[in-house]
Amino acid sequence: MKKLFFQLPLLICISFVLKSEGSNPIQDNQLINKDKKIFHNQKDVVLTTEIIEILSKQHYVKKPYASIRSKALTLFVERLDPAKNIFLESELLPYQTDLNLLTNDINSDLIGVFKLFEIYKNRYLARHTAQVEFLGQLTDQDLLLNKKIRRDRSEAVRPSRLDELKALWKDLIINDVIQLILSGNNLEEAKEKLSKSLSNQKNYFLQTRHEDIFNIYANSLTSSYGPHTNYMSPKTKEDFDINMSLSLEGIGALLSSDGMYTTIASLVAGGPAEKSDSIKPNDRIIGVAQDGDENITDVIGWRIDDVVKLIRGPKDSKVKLEIIPATSLDDSNTQIIEIKRNIVKLEDQAAEKDIIEIKRPSKTFKIGVIELPAFYFDFEAYHNRDYNYRSASKDVKKLLSELKREDVDGLILDLRNNGGGSLHEANALAHLFLGRGTTVQIKNSAGNIHSLGERWGYQFFDGPLAILVNKFSASASEILAGAIQDYDRGLVIGTETFGKGTVQRVDQLTSGQLKFTESKFYRVSGSSTQNKGVTPDIFLPTMVDTDKFGENQLPGALKHDNIPTTKFRDFERIDPYLSELKAKNNFRINKSIFYQNLKGRKEWRKMQEIDWLKLNLEKRREIKDRTEKELLALENSLRSQMNLEIFSTYQEFLDREEDPDIISFNKKEINETANILADLIESKNKPTLALLEAG
Repeated sequence: MKKLFFQLPLLICISFVLKSEGSNPIQDNQLINKDKKIFHNQKDVVLTTEIIEILSKQHYVKKPYASIRSKALTLFVERLDPAKNIFLESELLPYQTDLNLLTNDINSDLIGVFKLFEIYKNRYLARHTAQVEFLGQLTDQDLLLNKKIRRDRSEAVRPSRLDELKALWKDLIINDVIQLILSGNNLEEAKEKLSKSLSNQKNYFLQTRHEDIFNIYANSLTSSYGPHTNYMSPKTKEDFDINMSLSLEGIGALLSSDGMYTTIASLVAGGPAEKSDSIKPNDRIIGVAQDGDENITDVIGWRIDDVVKLIRGPKDSKVKLEIIPATSLDDSNTQIIEIKRNIVKLEDQAAEKDIIEIKRPSKTFKIGVIELPAFYFDFEAYHNRDYNYRSASKDVKKLLSELKREDVDGLILDLRNNGGGSLHEANALAHLFLGRGTTVQIKNSAGNIHSLGERWGYQFFDGPLAILVNKFSASASEILAGAIQDYDRGLVIGTETFGKGTVQRVDQLTSGQLKFTESKFYRVSGSSTQNKGVTPDIFLPTMVDTDKFGENQLPGALKHDNIPTTKFRDFERIDPYLSELKAKNNFRINKSIFYQNLKGRKEWRKMQEIDWLKLNLEKRREIKDRTEKELLALENSLRSQMNLEIFSTYQEFLDREEDPDIISFNKKEINETANILADLIESKNKPTLALLEAG
């Protein structure tokens, strides 16, 4: 049984979290016990052999097992100990040496994996005991050290001695206490919260089973082929399906966990969280409170299913989330947001239209806007032969008809944050603007290339066109934007896109499923969208640090490459005017109070990025106070230039309500895109205007 996946994959397709299977610790899937070892079994060997057989022959990048054994073990260790505070470097060397000596011995590799977990288990429990004891003895003086700790421990070197490791455990506790105090707790409150968190983490860990250990290794193996190749055990698949269904109830977000933090993996298009614009992917949830409850429950170290239960609730009720934003400079910079729960339906993801008026001396331009959050297709209704089935292309075509009746001068297709969906819909949408022709080329693992497109087609909309994209426009969005750009049919405006240019397939295994990359997308020009994405014709400033997101930031992502171009039409709509359009856009951006303030914020944030955190409460408090003053100054600078009331304190700024006088960043991007489209229309009309004046 095969299934194809074209959309931007959810980051939690495989969650490397140690999960419980239930309350009955039986036989080979027993809960871990400090006095007993868990061993691999013959089923693990058979399943690993099956996975390797498929990947080495059918994956787009065919790698023999011998070439990825060492990398798989390295990934296994990194997933067990990402912060490098469990294993000593010397403990890992013998296992890498054994890999170099043995020849493709799956059984021996699995023996090594479970031995490594045994070391991990004993060290984890030792760390817990040591940290609890130290926390109980911790005083104010322990928070005034002349030391520092790496902010991102994944970049650190593993300790070489046990005394170094134990010292690190103390430093980690001190840092956690400092962060809790900076978030508004006193010392005793911080110690109490951290004590509960440590207890939750241990309880979470003690629910680890044999299947969990194998899953981590199996996914370390599959990830050696790339970030979109994953193994799902039957239980993991069940958990994933539940999480997918739950994402459509409540706040509309998919969650992942690393055993410590519950993280927003992705937002469901049209869901309450996405519509609120207050929570983003990679934000970490550290507390949850129900509607009307002032007491926020600390969920650090909680099981992900328990966090989901707290977040879920009746439709129209509200939930408060305390989060550490992904853009936070320090984990003590937390925010409390409120989201109204709802059920996400297909119509919530449907395309919507609007009209923007751009006033110019020559005329007022009416620019149509169609926002498309996903390339959706109601497969169930279609297979049931329901003529009124919903799809992105049908809905957009209907909206285009309405906009044409309103006599718009041009169209913006807004694909920002559109992570993809149906490839069929991307192709159908392209032909609304292109008519006939190839939309995308697809190269499979055997090296065969075929084109997707229409030999004949009717160009439904022939007017001026702009495609608005950002870093989170992916997969099908990139196919559509790339085709429009290559045909020179319309402008692509915004930032580079995500760069997800691969197709995944799902095969059933004797136990569970294997999702792996089998094909790559290529534009009609021959350039792959993989890793590189689509580069816009005109860049717009953005609040997001685009260098930190995208396919090229995923470990093991396939590289960008090219294949021969295919035949396609040149509409010659954009290239003759592009330099003029860029100049006018730059003039407006440089003159804009909003964009200049945004530029200042980004430059300031770049200066605040630090690799080390001081283990001194007074110095950290000074840094926090200075940071808040500078952020407040940047905000008040913009408000004063717009003749708006300024905030007297940083807390007042945090507690602010939506200000209708400040145009949102979202609308700023749309308005500037509309201005660029108006520039294009004016540029094309220049010869006509000149002839009229001469006559």
